[in-house]
Amino acid sequence: MSHVLVISVHRIHVGRSGEAVHLRQLSEALRATGERVTVLDGPMDPGRDGADHGAGLRPVAEQLDTLLARDRPDAALLWGHLGEETELVRRLAAANVPTVLEHPAADLVPVPETLRLVDEVVVPSAFARRLFESQTGRQARAIEPCLRGCACPPEPSRDPVSKGSYRLTFINPEPAKGLGVVMHLVLAASGAGLPFRFRFVEGRWTRDHLAPLGIGPTDLPEVEIVEYRDDSCALYAETDLLLVPSLWQESFGMVAREAVIHGVPVVATRVGGLPQAVGDGGQCLPPPAWDGDYQVRMTMAEVRAWLAAVITGLRGAHRPQPALLSRATSDSVRAYRAVLGSSPG
Repeated sequence: MSHVLVISVHRIHVGRSGEAVHLRQLSEALRATGERVTVLDGPMDPGRDGADHGAGLRPVAEQLDTLLARDRPDAALLWGHLGEETELVRRLAAANVPTVLEHPAADLVPVPETLRLVDEVVVPSAFARRLFESQTGRQARAIEPCLRGCACPPEPSRDPVSKGSYRLTFINPEPAKGLGVVMHLVLAASGAGLPFRFRFVEGRWTRDHLAPLGIGPTDLPEVEIVEYRDDSCALYAETDLLLVPSLWQESFGMVAREAVIHGVPVVATRVGGLPQAVGDGGQCLPPPAWDGDYQVRMTMAEVRAWLAAVITGLRGAHRPQPALLSRATSDSVRAYRAVLGSSPG
């Protein structure tokens, strides 16, 4: 039985980011195949100021040193992309541990030393692979991330006409994720009298960030702000359609794929890896224009196109696809086992 090390500069066990969810699910899936897995958890959250990386990562580096001395892993999967991970890579390379770099951010190029020291690079989509290879001149393997499990039973199609307000969910309501797009839809739907209720699920941005912008139930009765939850089945059971209007180049789009698996239609922007994540589970529209602060400028034609896509999605059949999750997980785990086992020693 091989010994696999999963190590990250960011939080794995309690992190809410897509990367943390993926690494948790992947670690459990590898254990289920019989692999012996050690997880070393980083102290940082995505987006945290990097001024104290050295001090923050010291405990992780010390844990790694202890592990390398006592129980050297056969291979390591290391998450990182901005240079925080380089010191950890140095230690792994010095111990001759084959190391695979998990590079989740397609629009950010890893530091040269990290790339020089790792044996393989994994990215989460075909788009991310093309972008990474064009930026670095180095090949990468595209492996879709592991998602949270789904326990939803298959259900017959629901009749949207018999329902009240349609619940449109928007996860992590921050400007780069398309907050401006959703606000255009909120105002247009309200003005047109459409029976839409918008649910904002807190992520890096919470109700405290939104309140100064006048976004909340007091100012906008159509908007409900709810806390993040780990129970994806409950979240999507309360969702009629998922909005993913991201403006930056998403490497994949885990929430979009989760929604499709749960039978929830998706309307997203046609950027990055989102079209791959959405597949035939919804529509992807061109992103509107925006400035450096992600302030969106949408024409009335664009707003109407988004509302039309939402209405089309709501009229479709809603049927969970647990088999899609099962197949995707099996394919991803098989690919990770192959890349970890084939890294040169």
